[in-house]
Amino acid sequence: MNVRTANILGISGFMSATPPSRNRPGRPDFGADEATPGGRLRALRKGGKLNQEELADILGVERPQISKYENGKNAMPDYVIERASQYFGVTAAFVRYGDTDERMAKVVGLVGAGGHVEAIEQPPWRYVEVPASWHDAIALQVDGTSCWPVYDDGDDIVVRGPRRLQEDEIYGRMCVVETSDGLGLVKRVRRGSAHGLFTLESPNAPPIEDVQLASARPVKLHVPR
Repeated sequence: MNVRTANILGISGFMSATPPSRNRPGRPDFGADEATPGGRLRALRKGGKLNQEELADILGVERPQISKYENGKNAMPDYVIERASQYFGVTAAFVRYGDTDERMAKVVGLVGAGGHVEAIEQPPWRYVEVPASWHDAIALQVDGTSCWPVYDDGDDIVVRGPRRLQEDEIYGRMCVVETSDGLGLVKRVRRGSAHGLFTLESPNAPPIEDVQLASARPVKLHVPR
């Protein structure tokens, strides 16, 4: 991992610090207890006096999918969120996160062959929409098939916060890791054979066993291409 890559993996704060407003166009007047994307979709549907069949026609999906979205059994794909936000006159950020403000995390690196992270050195820059409270997020773009089938070529992943190594939050999860010898990688983290050692798994490659890590941050958001 070069110096530039090491720097971008430690940077947070690419986004403005404007707090979210709860009194702006794009937020309907229903209770804050609609705490999930599916719950907000249900509230929007009922507020619009639509049944599930009618909403399915509007969103271009089968009726059973609406029930699964509303109950949280299936995640809503981006095109469904966009169609719902346009029809009901709310922001996509409201459907996703429950707020009408959003932050844009800068895509600062590429996840290439072997899950290695390399910095994006020059514009044009891309940005990924994240919840308004995520002032400490950075995004990486998957470039190739090293993370398939967990992540596809062109997908974005987001991590939050400064470099850290908290074992209770990383085991069994896809993480952006930095090894003690300077590699930046995206891997699933498992326990190693002894304390302080970790096994790094790839979806389609042999594991790397008994690695010492300098930091590991779990992926907080996956944005399909």
